[in-house]
Amino acid sequence: MNFHAVFPAVLLAIPRAWPEPFELVLEDPVPWTISERQHEELLEYAAGISPPSATSVNILAAGPDGVFRSLDTYLPQAPPVPRKEPRESPPAGEHTAIRTDPVDVPGASTGFLSGRATYLSQCHGWLWDDDDQRFELQRPTLYDTVEDYHNPEGMNQYLARYLENAGAAVFTTRERDLSDLMSIADNDGDGYFETGNGFEDGLAGFADRGPWTYGEDPFDAGTTRRFPASGGGLATWIPEVPADGNYAIYVSWDADSQNAEDAHYRIIHPGGTIDRYFDQTVHGSTWQYVETLWLPRGTGGLTIQLQADSTQPDRYLSADAVRIGGGLGDVQRGGEDSGRPRWEECAVLYTQWNGAPTSIYDPYDDGNGSDPSSRSRWAAWEHPEGEDALYVSWHSNAGGGTGTSTYYYEGSWGDPVEGSAELATWLQDELVDSIRTLWDAQWTDRGVRRDAFSEINPSHNSEMPAALVELAFHDSSWDVEFLKEPDFRRDAARAMYRAIVQYFAERDGLEPLFSPEPPEYLALVHGSDGQLLLSWEPGPHGAPYGDQPDSYLVFTSSNGHSWDTGRSVTGTSLLLDSEPCEELFVRVSAVNDGGVSFPSEVMGARRSLDGSARILVVSAFDRLETSTLVWEDIGSTVGDVVHMYLWRMNSFDITVPHGQAIGGAGYSFDSVSDDAFVNLDLSPYDLIVWATGEESTHDETFSARQQELVRTFVENGGSLLASGAEILWDLDYNGTERDRLFAEEILGATMLDDDAVTTAVDGVGVLADLVLDFGEEQGAPYPVEYPDSMLSGRTMLAEYSGGEAAAVMGNRVALFGFPLDCIGDEGSREELVSRLLPILLPEGVEPDECAEPGDTGGTSLHDSASSDSAIPAPSTLVPIDDAGGCGCDTAARYHVAPALSVLLAALSGGLLSWLSSRRNPRPL
Repeated sequence: MNFHAVFPAVLLAIPRAWPEPFELVLEDPVPWTISERQHEELLEYAAGISPPSATSVNILAAGPDGVFRSLDTYLPQAPPVPRKEPRESPPAGEHTAIRTDPVDVPGASTGFLSGRATYLSQCHGWLWDDDDQRFELQRPTLYDTVEDYHNPEGMNQYLARYLENAGAAVFTTRERDLSDLMSIADNDGDGYFETGNGFEDGLAGFADRGPWTYGEDPFDAGTTRRFPASGGGLATWIPEVPADGNYAIYVSWDADSQNAEDAHYRIIHPGGTIDRYFDQTVHGSTWQYVETLWLPRGTGGLTIQLQADSTQPDRYLSADAVRIGGGLGDVQRGGEDSGRPRWEECAVLYTQWNGAPTSIYDPYDDGNGSDPSSRSRWAAWEHPEGEDALYVSWHSNAGGGTGTSTYYYEGSWGDPVEGSAELATWLQDELVDSIRTLWDAQWTDRGVRRDAFSEINPSHNSEMPAALVELAFHDSSWDVEFLKEPDFRRDAARAMYRAIVQYFAERDGLEPLFSPEPPEYLALVHGSDGQLLLSWEPGPHGAPYGDQPDSYLVFTSSNGHSWDTGRSVTGTSLLLDSEPCEELFVRVSAVNDGGVSFPSEVMGARRSLDGSARILVVSAFDRLETSTLVWEDIGSTVGDVVHMYLWRMNSFDITVPHGQAIGGAGYSFDSVSDDAFVNLDLSPYDLIVWATGEESTHDETFSARQQELVRTFVENGGSLLASGAEILWDLDYNGTERDRLFAEEILGATMLDDDAVTTAVDGVGVLADLVLDFGEEQGAPYPVEYPDSMLSGRTMLAEYSGGEAAAVMGNRVALFGFPLDCIGDEGSREELVSRLLPILLPEGVEPDECAEPGDTGGTSLHDSASSDSAIPAPSTLVPIDDAGGCGCDTAARYHVAPALSVLLAALSGGLLSWLSSRRNPRPL
């Protein structure tokens, strides 16, 4: 970073008395007033070049009078943060916490952080530059990544969700939904309906009339409606979903002291019904995050209702707008917008979009805004009186160093908010402990430091303790390899979550409680009496992980995307009732008093007519690492960068497309994770479907033990259908002699080329006339970068556009050099399975003779997800009583297995405990 462009020829680094304070002295005088951007860039530079042992970082500069002062004294005085919603007393009750994760886990969470709020800052983003007259990222591209991206990707997809899983209310200074799609239903536009009496015009509200120029407030552009909170009225929003996918859901209202503190929002989606309650006396005239759900395209997949069933008489409900998705930025500067997804934009633009006045995002009145202070000023403005909150900012460092440091305020604008030093200490300790335990035992601890960063300046936010984390150095080739790792960002997020729990526990004299880790070793198999037996084992526990679980939530879905609100289970197995010929998908979260875990991977099954399945699907795609990050060419000012879009890397639901294709062909199946496979009795099965996706050498496509079991299975007459982009790369090119023999003798192929350089595939022979293209543009769920092309003496099933073999079959084994789940056309994938299964299965094993696969005489959730008529038409919308909802009905059918013998009959030897060993230091 060229700081001479900020202050020409003024830098003179003078380390003074470190390992205590570190100071940078500017050689030439500075003007009486400098910009916040100049101050922040110089301060970050000084922090980056400071030694690891520095306890504080400061810059000294002489003013026009020649007297040296701290650089922050030359910042102009910012106006006080206005009070958004004055109150005479703290809000009554608690905000309902929300739980989400990379794929939806619907339902409210309670945990150690219930009743507490966290304000999260995702650092930098696209910002208008007056000098260049264009939008620019605030940090450069280094090693194919940008600080403006990798930090918010971690905070949005991991930290926010860890906190919500523990019961916290989470507010972000930038958009948290990484989708560039958006849809709005509004009383001033389309998709809004009213039922009942007592509706009247309210005060100002949102209207979708962008683009927005400087100073315009989207929440002053429209109107709101209000109605009695306990009068039985119903306000309804039905947004049009632009495409199938995961969307964050937001609502808005006009806050007023006369409003109800238990406003009841009901979300009706293909998985069932979710109820949320919000205090409408606060957090008004902005976007209130509610939930993240998978939604089908159209207007048949989502209805949101505001129900007048409050327990507070003589109060009102305020109805404004509903938004789904993050969308593209439409707040302008210089007469144009950024052209980028909203989540990539800086806080200046997002806080304006969220209804903040100019004093929040432009406190120094320069006409465009000041990004560092806008983050913390927005938090102070949005924070209602009495809300128990803290502020954490996630950054990465630069300056040629390595390691982690955490800052709280020291400067010329007052003392830090009480608790800031303690919060920073917990963050630093948990981060360093976690990284040293799981990644690098020699990781550099740069310590807790004091600095005058604007984000943690009490003159901008005096309402909550604040700390700023510099996780690692993005200009270090060593550190950046960690920063790009999804698991590293997840582990860092978990450490920050643990630190926040530790801070509140220490402050309040409580024992800290941490939410558990996701369950492992899942299996869903046919059990007794036509039921399906689900089993699992708990994940690791103890620092740096979570605590042991007390119970579990089992979530079910008929389409593998839309989930019910879960069934509570105390053991580690569950018998599930299901209809014959109906696909059922499940996943499990662990629960304790600290909160709820992220969900397990997805298992699926289709119950047969005779009570047994002859096909076993093995979920063998565990890979989530740097090499699976998604590339994007952003143009000349940024170049090629990698993104951590988890849903485009591995959603851990590979059993879903495989199961749907098998079920669509009329066959029943069980499924198991590859870890649990080694303990499963294989005698009921005639065919194993081994689904590896992009599994590679990092996690192994077939371990030695798995190879042994599969070899025995095939040599004893069983069949195998294996697919994946890296199977031969792993076994043949990089494998041991044992691996290569397995590839040649069992799979029947060797590697011709690691990269077929195409995603176009045509079936041949028995698959003739099938188009099996697997590119994202054809509908693949993730990019397949290196599909294997193969050499084989067996019969070719498919070929790449260049003529190389893409799939072969012989000796009851079919091998595909690309993932079957990535075949974009669902009909082609189902037809492929329909043609292969009669060949691979023994004679006499036929599809189940159902009226229709999955037809049980009623409307399934899968039917609802694909039909615009699944949600009642506006004219028929009426309040739904609390007993309704698909999730409740579904959960009521399930019951715990009556005896352990059921589990032992299905699983030989039981499931082994997951060993929590990790490579240390981790190879990159």
